[in-house]
Amino acid sequence: MDTGTGGQGHRETHRGAVLANPDLDDPARAAGLEQAASRPPRHRTRPGGHRQVGEKGVATHKKSARRRGAWICFQDESGFSLLPVVRATWAPRGQTPVLTHRFSWKRLSMSGALAYRPDRSEAVFVFGIKEGAYNTASLIEFLTALLDHLDRQKVTLIWDGLPAHRSAAMKEWLATQRHWLRVEPLPGYAPDLNPMEMVWGNVKATELANLCPDTIDEAHTATQAGLERVGSSYQLCFNFLDHTGLSL
Repeated sequence: MDTGTGGQGHRETHRGAVLANPDLDDPARAAGLEQAASRPPRHRTRPGGHRQVGEKGVATHKKSARRRGAWICFQDESGFSLLPVVRATWAPRGQTPVLTHRFSWKRLSMSGALAYRPDRSEAVFVFGIKEGAYNTASLIEFLTALLDHLDRQKVTLIWDGLPAHRSAAMKEWLATQRHWLRVEPLPGYAPDLNPMEMVWGNVKATELANLCPDTIDEAHTATQAGLERVGSSYQLCFNFLDHTGLSL
């Protein structure tokens, strides 16, 4: 077992076809909120779901956002650890790629939000990375910082049914924020309608692909670089939205 972020510990060998491809299909600073320059982990759900019904529900939320002159924000959480994100890659014929990594479950969590103007004139990506899982308190802190990043303008927030999103404390806090924030749930079994899923998948298939860090700080640095890369591309932020099949 790993003796700590700087310790030696045992290293585990992982054999197999290892893809360093920035695809959109594969999902997965200590705390703080980062704003990118631009202005899946795969959910274990049943296949399918009522996508058409879900799209209609999201369309209703977008019409409401346009009437209010609000940003449309998609939010989600994910995480990363010292365990490598295994992807296929090139290797000489007959030489199977081998990943040697620390067998450690030390993990950091990410929260991100892609915000769009209803007229597609602007896109903003903000994210936070912290130790431990996001809970109601840390999500409230994230949303408060998001408000500041968006200059305290109105927001329609679209997110999934994570328990922390539906907790009594969260509902109580949201009731005090109605002057700027309206929250709408994503349809059940429809993670493909959230462009944030594409953000996580893209970073894990690029900066984190086959990465075998010795410390969680190395994984943190690579992850932050990937998230900043995504946020620096106005076009990429809209490509993720377009990949969902949704329109503003």
